[in-house]
Amino acid sequence: MGKINGKQLYGLRALAVSLKMMKNEAMKTLTLKQKLGMNYVSKESKLTNLDGKIFSNTFTPYFPSLAHERFLTSAVSTALGTPSPVVCNFAVTSRCICNCWHCSFSDRDKKDGMSLGQLKQSISEVQDLGASVIGLTGGEPLLRDDLEEIIASIDSRSMPIMFTTGYKLTIERVRALKKAGLVIPVLSLDHYTAEVHDKGRGVKGIFEGTLKAIEMFKSEGFYVAVSFVPTKSLVDDKKDFFKTLDFFADLGVNDMRLTSPILSGKLTSRPEEKLNKENIETIFEFQKKAKKTKGYPNVFAYDFFESRKYYGCGAGYNYLFIDSQGNASPCDFTMLNIGNVKEQPVSSIWKKMTMSFRGPGCNCYANTIHDTVSEKKSNTWPLPMDLSDEVLQKHPPFNPDNIPVFYKKMGFKPK
Repeated sequence: MGKINGKQLYGLRALAVSLKMMKNEAMKTLTLKQKLGMNYVSKESKLTNLDGKIFSNTFTPYFPSLAHERFLTSAVSTALGTPSPVVCNFAVTSRCICNCWHCSFSDRDKKDGMSLGQLKQSISEVQDLGASVIGLTGGEPLLRDDLEEIIASIDSRSMPIMFTTGYKLTIERVRALKKAGLVIPVLSLDHYTAEVHDKGRGVKGIFEGTLKAIEMFKSEGFYVAVSFVPTKSLVDDKKDFFKTLDFFADLGVNDMRLTSPILSGKLTSRPEEKLNKENIETIFEFQKKAKKTKGYPNVFAYDFFESRKYYGCGAGYNYLFIDSQGNASPCDFTMLNIGNVKEQPVSSIWKKMTMSFRGPGCNCYANTIHDTVSEKKSNTWPLPMDLSDEVLQKHPPFNPDNIPVFYKKMGFKPK
């Protein structure tokens, strides 16, 4: 296995650090049952000590930090029934060098519709609303020359992360990104071979470029993550699928986001890529193996954590996505338009959004609405606001009688 940055914590060391991390004012208000509920989810992530900073996954700010304090406060309030955009992703550009088989951002306007000033204003507004993690995605964020200035505008209330292929990355830019305040780079890798990955991304040589980017980020001391979207055929072949876990371990990455194919963007017309029940069980095995095996990267599998057994789908409830034109959606994959940040305050849009998304769901909402969205046959994404309202009416995103296990343990009551 490759050498990771930092040291993974196990046993009593992990327990001692976990107890320190839970010493938050909001945590003090919880009952013992509720504290055990918080631990029910957190225990599924590995802890890594990197230069005195404790990382648990790419959705949680490192400890100790102001962003981590805010995260716990928001995590408690959302668990009890008050919506908050704990995580907010911004597509800072729709421009990209790839043509990925699973792209959720296809068929979007290719011109950047958000100026630097508008991005900074919207970032400030989501921070005011409680965001403790802000992700910069696209498109390919590295295509923006002012990316470092965007990152620098995210103050200590939130942890900045970036999703990238590492396109044409240099060590000088890695250092500039670090100086600007980037905390976690998330590199896209969908297979352990260059042939399969390059074909899926539509760019020959992108695999090698991504590996070089990972090494550069590692050399500068980053907590490095990868984003992994497997095809259904890969998950069907369990032996081959698990090779990717060994591959990422050999790369020495700290973390891994495992996103199953979601029927959004290009996959709107490819429902056959959706994983079946047996596939999901394989994903659960993958998550569990990574968790218990020393040296393997920490894994955040959406099918695992966002299942009914844990905390479900938080789209529009504890998660917000703003695209490169300023359109606000419940998440990156839910192709609905709730409002535009260039036309009204983020707080107004969030208030409207949470009138429908009053709590977590037990299934991926993007997949739930897929058939209806497809029937709209829109030429542009996200759907216009009037059609988005029709989808919300037909598929109410919140059912108070169908709550994920974590929220039940917390005594969730929608506001």
